[in-house]
Amino acid sequence: MSKTSKYLLMIGIYLFLSSLFLIGIECGLRAFGYGVDLDHLFLQTANGKYLYLNKNISRRYFTQSQATNGNVEFFRKKKQKNTFRIFVLGESAAMGFPYPNNISFQRMLKYQLQKTNPDKDIEIINLALTAINSYTFYDFAQELVHFKPDAIFIYGGHNEYYGALGVGSNNTLGSHPTFIRWAIRLRQLRLTQWLDSLKSHLSPQKEFSDNLMKYVVKEQVIPYKSKLFQQGLEQFQNNMKLVLNLFKKHQIPVFFSTVGVNLKDLKPFKSISSDEHSADEYYQLAQEQLQAQDSIAAYTSFSRARDLDALRFRAPKEINEIIRELAKDDDNIYLVNTEEEFNRKSPFGIPGRELLLEHVHPTIEGHRVIANCFLEVLRQNQSCFSNKKLQIGTSEDLYNFPVLEFDSLAGEYACLQLRKGFPFYEKDLSTITPKTEVEKIAANYVRQKNWYQSMDQLYQYALNSKNEKLCLDILRVRITDNPYDLTFLGQGGEFAEIRKEYPLAIFFYTRSFRLYPTVQTAQNLVAIHLRLDQPDLALPYIEYILRNGNPKFNGLKELCHKIIQYKQELNWQSNDSIRQTIRSIYLQMGNQDAADLYN
Repeated sequence: MSKTSKYLLMIGIYLFLSSLFLIGIECGLRAFGYGVDLDHLFLQTANGKYLYLNKNISRRYFTQSQATNGNVEFFRKKKQKNTFRIFVLGESAAMGFPYPNNISFQRMLKYQLQKTNPDKDIEIINLALTAINSYTFYDFAQELVHFKPDAIFIYGGHNEYYGALGVGSNNTLGSHPTFIRWAIRLRQLRLTQWLDSLKSHLSPQKEFSDNLMKYVVKEQVIPYKSKLFQQGLEQFQNNMKLVLNLFKKHQIPVFFSTVGVNLKDLKPFKSISSDEHSADEYYQLAQEQLQAQDSIAAYTSFSRARDLDALRFRAPKEINEIIRELAKDDDNIYLVNTEEEFNRKSPFGIPGRELLLEHVHPTIEGHRVIANCFLEVLRQNQSCFSNKKLQIGTSEDLYNFPVLEFDSLAGEYACLQLRKGFPFYEKDLSTITPKTEVEKIAANYVRQKNWYQSMDQLYQYALNSKNEKLCLDILRVRITDNPYDLTFLGQGGEFAEIRKEYPLAIFFYTRSFRLYPTVQTAQNLVAIHLRLDQPDLALPYIEYILRNGNPKFNGLKELCHKIIQYKQELNWQSNDSIRQTIRSIYLQMGNQDAADLYN
């Protein structure tokens, strides 16, 4: 054997033993339960029936001290035939920040589509996270294709510079995409987690919870059209091509939205001198043009001020151009033009504080606009869902979505807190002095970020104050959050009955019965259907009760058949005698509400 061969053999043995050693450490760490599971995007509930977003998943992209949490939303591990499943990819704007869990365009879509499609399980799962970008979208996409989505919704593009692994971020791992994707995989290892923990102990990090924006920025000046600026655009374009091609390969339609930004009511964060006017000069010019009622020129100048803003927390116009270009020639991608709709819905055609709280995060009305944009594109492109067809409803229906006073207050308090710090540093902002119980619960939520605890406190307050409407609204919110919770469905049905909102009570009880049929739920449905003069709809539940050993309902079954027969006769001729007969049968049942319909 030559010296070269011996040398190569020694290197091979060394690499093999080193790899074996590292694998042994990794296996040992896992065996002793060290670290957290970053291998799986979704974890399963204790009963194994439902999945939810891994709360630690952002540690694939952030250090432990910077990691953020998404919302916990449950969906079935085994998808049912009547299920319509959509995953939403996005950043903090799509997540609903700074509002609590209840406020986002995704929740509004979920609520409306479930109401208009009561025979289906509508699963719209929000996977948006704060301060992530297209690297996360692609990483998630590789796993999402295995969970049988009917569609993917995407609303994002603001964080290509300062989001996790972005070109101007403190959390970047270099500029080579392949290396970054490998690094994401390495972070799933317990050994990597141990090394990260060791590094944190040796070099303690500051707390990031006060304002993550302050700590993610490495390059505070990224001039327009600079090399770093172009790298951010290329990063977005290349990652999104991978995302879209992957979903196309698996025949999963993608609804890809342009993003809205605050142009009118946000002064540029960082204005620098250049060959042309600075961002501040363009912003001042835009205000003067708006004062002169030249809204078209003002829009152009405001947009230019945004593009020249060197602190890049807002997506430049090129991001939306890339989105449109990617959607243009691909029959698997459906463009959702939110930017255009924001312009149309804004005073003077220029988005500002009416639809956006600060730079990019929508107001409650802004989320309604986004939700309606997705609904309209869904309505126009239902053919992409094979045999599944959805009832969409109207844009007015979105105003039936339950927005709590708590939601508005918590969003307002969190936004005030945000605007006091980097990069806003706004002065003369009002001070939070909560007085009412709801205000105190909202302020406490902003401090502790425990939405479930806040909802429990708010519900207890509503019970104690005998506020039945608030009780019902909270339950509507909780059921939208977790449509598989039988307790909330039962309580929702009860309060809807108390408030005589019978269609809503039927909706809750019917869903509960489909998930877990019981005689009690069947009896509730029989009572409401008969109260609404719907004996034909009551009969299936009467049959269920009889099959489960309650013969007392035989008499009720016979009376229902009689009413159905008499109602059919009424369809042929108007007869007071028949009406009085139906009335007497309902009175025999003790059903005054239905009897009154036949006076």
